[in-house]
Amino acid sequence: MKHVHEQDEVTVREIPATRLSAIAWLVLALVVVATAAWEWRMRALGLHAGDLDDSPSHWMAERRRVEAGDHDGVVIVGSSRIFFDSDLDAWEELTGRRPIQLALPGTNPRPLLADLAEHSDFSGLVVVGFTPDLYFLERFGYLPQFEDVLKNWRDESPSSRVGHQLGLALSARLAFLDEAYRLAPLIERIDIPDRKGVRRPYLEVWKLAEHSAHRQTHMWPRLETDARLIDHARLVWGPFDGSGPKSEAIDKGIAETKQAVDAIRARGGEVVFVRAPSAGLYYESEQAGIPRAKTWDRLLRETGSFGVHFEDYPEMQGLEVPEWSHLSAESATRFTRAYVTVLQQRHPMLRKSAG
Repeated sequence: MKHVHEQDEVTVREIPATRLSAIAWLVLALVVVATAAWEWRMRALGLHAGDLDDSPSHWMAERRRVEAGDHDGVVIVGSSRIFFDSDLDAWEELTGRRPIQLALPGTNPRPLLADLAEHSDFSGLVVVGFTPDLYFLERFGYLPQFEDVLKNWRDESPSSRVGHQLGLALSARLAFLDEAYRLAPLIERIDIPDRKGVRRPYLEVWKLAEHSAHRQTHMWPRLETDARLIDHARLVWGPFDGSGPKSEAIDKGIAETKQAVDAIRARGGEVVFVRAPSAGLYYESEQAGIPRAKTWDRLLRETGSFGVHFEDYPEMQGLEVPEWSHLSAESATRFTRAYVTVLQQRHPMLRKSAG
């Protein structure tokens, strides 16, 4: 008697005839339609192609330009205010020089200044943005994606560099690639009303800026007019409780700054400081907890540096600061022209006639 084992039984399934080419074309059509619809929706929200976002790769590419000597002798470091409030086009128009933009949002700029002092031979002009509540932080900053840029800018992987270039090429053509308005962030931002007496934790700001080549940055136009976005940003910046750094942190910050400034001057460079405008409760909190006499004035005095403070110049007054911390695009251009004009009076290298 023949034994039939289970493993000897073979089930033959016939694959029904299909039109694979037709299916492929249908899938392609659906993808194109869905992508087009998503692109249309993002543009309706105020996004546009050519907004390149900002990322560690963007910053590292600019830092490598300094190392390679591919610059016009001016570098900007600082936090988001000098990042938003410096119009590189206006800089170039006024001086014939286009700065390298190395400011980073949400960071303490002292490590950026120290990096230029200790790990470069840069001997031009360094413009340092001074944001009172960030300058004396005892850590690098609040944004984890930028924590390792100072360690990695020399050795960024080839795949990361290629991905960065592909991202630039695609972002120049597609608006929906904006990192602040991808699907996951949009789901998190669904406007669900709070229960009475409860306020959700506002841990991250939404889209703040538009970016173009070489990290030219200005405020996103919607943030200048959209009350919901403005209120949200203000909540992120708070609470405005008038607190400030401890005296030990101020001492340490000024000492570290002096060391970096001295090193840059020793090879023929110079460092200047710029205090951009703030407004509303943010400005009031800075006045209460981080008074100018104990921070800004002392920083300039002990480092022997020149600084441009918006309070000291009529042309820097009355500028638009929608969410209390960053200037509108038009005001940023006016502020840039004003502070660069002041710097030109002290630094002949910034006068076109000197070149």
